[in-house]
Amino acid sequence: MMPAGWYRNHVRCGLRFELGQNRCEVHGSGLAADIGACNPPQIPACLCPPGVLKLSPTSHRSGKIYSWVNSFSRDGTALVPDTIAANLLVRILRAAEAEGGDRRIMLAAVGIEETQLRNPLNRLASPLALRFFAMLEQHFKDPSINLRIGERASMQNFSDLGYATRLEANLALVIEANVRIQALRQTMFRTRFEPTGKPPFLLWDCHPDFVNSYAPLIEFSVATYARLARQILGEAPILRAVHFQHKARFAPSIYDAIFGCAVEFSKPTTRMEIAARQVFRPSAMANAGLFHAASARFEQAAHWMAQGKPHLAYSYFYLSSEMDKSPPTLDRMAKSFGMSERSLRRKLVDDGVPFRKLLDRVRQDLCGLYFMEDKRTLGEIAFLLGYSDLSAFSRAYKRWFGTAPSQ
Repeated sequence: MMPAGWYRNHVRCGLRFELGQNRCEVHGSGLAADIGACNPPQIPACLCPPGVLKLSPTSHRSGKIYSWVNSFSRDGTALVPDTIAANLLVRILRAAEAEGGDRRIMLAAVGIEETQLRNPLNRLASPLALRFFAMLEQHFKDPSINLRIGERASMQNFSDLGYATRLEANLALVIEANVRIQALRQTMFRTRFEPTGKPPFLLWDCHPDFVNSYAPLIEFSVATYARLARQILGEAPILRAVHFQHKARFAPSIYDAIFGCAVEFSKPTTRMEIAARQVFRPSAMANAGLFHAASARFEQAAHWMAQGKPHLAYSYFYLSSEMDKSPPTLDRMAKSFGMSERSLRRKLVDDGVPFRKLLDRVRQDLCGLYFMEDKRTLGEIAFLLGYSDLSAFSRAYKRWFGTAPSQ
C-alpha cells in the first residue's frame, strides 16, 4: 500500500486515487492519467521525503526559463513518485526499434497497450518500467542492451520534451536543463549535477533498497547523459570517472567500451565526471533565440494552469508531444485523459479555446520553431505538424503568416 503520509500530502494537492488489484490511476482536476496495468508500487516512505520531488533550480543558474515546469507540475506535487513518463518509454521503444526490436512483440511481452503510450502525461509505475527493461534484455538476448539504447534514445524534434535543451550555451547548461525537467520524465531516482566540482560531475541518487533492481534504468540514464555530451561537444566526452553503486551485470569491458574509460562498481554513489574544459566550452549548437522561443511557448500553458484551466493546459501539452506520432484527434486525446469526447470538448469550449483552435495554435507554435531552426525540409515540417500532404500545410502556413512557406 502507499505510505500514509505520502497519500495525505497528495490529497491536499487536490489529487484522488483509485487503486485496484490490477490497475492504478491518478486523477487530477478531473483528468485521469493511467499509470498502467500493474499492482500499486510498494514505496517506502523514506524514498520520498518532503520536497524530494520539488523542481528546484540547479546550482549554476536561476532556472527562471523553466518556471513553466513548476507551474505545470504544481511544484512537483502533481508528479507521482516511483513512476516513469509514457513519453520517455516511447523514446526508449523508438531506440529499441532502431536496434532491430519488434515494437508489437515488445509491448505485448509486458502487457502495455499503445493507448497507454499515446498520452504523454501518463505515468507508468516502476514495476512495469522494470519489467520493460527486463523484457528488452530477453528480447535482444543481451544484458547490455540498455546501454546501447541509451546511446540511441535521443530527442528528435520539438515534440520531444527536452529537445530544446540542446540549444543552451554550453554542455553545463544543457545538462542542468535536463536535470531540471527530470521529474517530468521519471521519479524513480534523482539526478544531480555539480558544475563547480573538480571536475564537474553528475550524481544519481537511488534508495539503497532499490540499487540493484533499478540498475538497468540507472545504466540507461548514465548512457543517455554520455550520449548527450557527445552530441553537444561534437566529439567523445572526456569522462574522468564513471562509478556505479551496483555490481557489474555483465563483462566490465563492455562498460569500458561504451563510456571510454575504466568503469568502477560497488561504489558509494553512481557518479560520472566530465572534463571541465569540455563542460564550459561554448556549444556549436547554441541558439539563444530559438531556445527561449521553445521554452516560452509553454508559459501560456502554465498561465492556463494558474487560471484554473488544467484541461486546456494539459491538452496543449498533449498535442505538442503527440503531434509527430499520430494524427491528433479530440477522441483519442479524451480517451487518454479518461474522459468522453463530449466532456473534453465542452471543457475546452468553456475555457475559451475549442479543440480545433487549440490544435491550430499548437501547430502554428511548432511551425515557427522549425522555421527558426532552419534545418528541415518543408515536407518534414509538414509531417511533424501532423499534415498528410504538403498542400494542406502550405495553406495553413499562409493563413498563419500571410506568405507561402517557400518564400
